[in-house]
Parts: sequence; structure tokens; C-alpha cells
Amino acid sequence: MKPAILFDIDGTLLYAKGLGRPAFAEAFAEAYGVAVDMDSVSFVGATDTAIIRELAHQQGVSSTPAKEEYFAVRLTEALDRRLRAPNAIQVYPGVRTLLDALTQRGFVLGLVTGNLRTTAWSKLTHSGLAEAFSFGSYASDHADRNVLAQIACQRAADFGATPRLLIGDTPKDIQAAHHAGLPCLAVATGWVDAATLRRAGADALVEDFTHLDEVFATVEKWCNE
Repeated sequence: MKPAILFDIDGTLLYAKGLGRPAFAEAFAEAYGVAVDMDSVSFVGATDTAIIRELAHQQGVSSTPAKEEYFAVRLTEALDRRLRAPNAIQVYPGVRTLLDALTQRGFVLGLVTGNLRTTAWSKLTHSGLAEAFSFGSYASDHADRNVLAQIACQRAADFGATPRLLIGDTPKDIQAAHHAGLPCLAVATGWVDAATLRRAGADALVEDFTHLDEVFATVEKWCNE
């Protein structure tokens, strides 16, 4: 079995410059018939499915499978429309080089993301990162990120791979990795500082991906044992 490395998307690989919030509000209003203020909603480490269910609860409306499916369609359309704008997505420094290097070294790359499947691939496609990834688990699979990490590990087998490491930018990524029996390399490129990530139990920590020697030292430690 080939070694696989799992990645979170937002805050780890890229930044969609806040475009998800207005898209989310637009889609929620259309699917649930209620206008919501997204400014106070934290997306850090959360899954979109958990967020819409909590918002529905707060607004006193039901969140049925049909509404969630319609929300997913409308969110994908609303977000994709915004991501077509020039420079809508910032790919963090070193990410492209890292993904290319891992692929060349024979790693299979997968995703564990709080995005829905469709919005995850929209972001990856518009940022030019989609071809690096073979599989993933998404908020459309389950609302709990811990479960998503387990699902990704199961799906890796279809590609002849065994996950050995998860890379993310929040304490919830660390928790999900450990829940799935994986170490976590935390990167402080998102909205959580390095000290907080260290306290949350990160097995290794880097400020960003510009110094690939630091990243590969961790990869070799956990993937070549």
C-alpha cells in the first residue's frame, strides 16, 4: 500500500477571501426561507453541514435532507459564481511546490474538509490544485469532522493507499487526526496561532509551507516508520 497524506482545505491550502460567507447566506435564505447574518458564525474547523443545522435550529426552522440537498446546490452555484472573479482565491506560499513534491515522491493525497464535496472541488479547481488530490471526505458525507477523518481513511484503500498523516490548521483537525489514529502536522497559516495549535496537541508544527525541509522532516518521520 502506498502512503497517503490527508489535507484540510481552507486555512491550510488556500484562502477564499471571505467569499463563502455571502454565498452561504444567499443559499441559506433560498433553501430555508430565512435571512441570516453570517458575520458571527465561525467556520474555523467546522463542517458546513453542522453549520446549517445549527443555523436552522437557531432560526426555529427544520433542516430536512431535502432542504440540505437544495442548500448544497444553491451554495455551489453561489460560491462558484464568486470564485470566477480574478484573484478570488489565495493559494498559500509553498503549497503548489509541496503538493508536486509529495506526488513525485509517490504519496497519494486526499482531503478531510468541512466543505461540501461540490464546494471543495470548486475551490480546488479554481485555485488549480484539483489534480493533486485523488479522494476525500466532505461535509456532505457527515457533519462530524472526526467521522470524516475515518471515512477518508476507508476511501484511501480504494486507491491502494494507507493514510499516515493529516495536515490542517485548527485544533479540530488535530482532534480528527487523533480520532482516526493519525498524527497531525499543524500549519499556522489559517486563523489559529501556533501556540494554540501546540497546546491542542499537534504532533508537529510549522508556520507555513515555505520551508519544505521542515515539512519533509515530519513527513519522513511519520510516513517512513
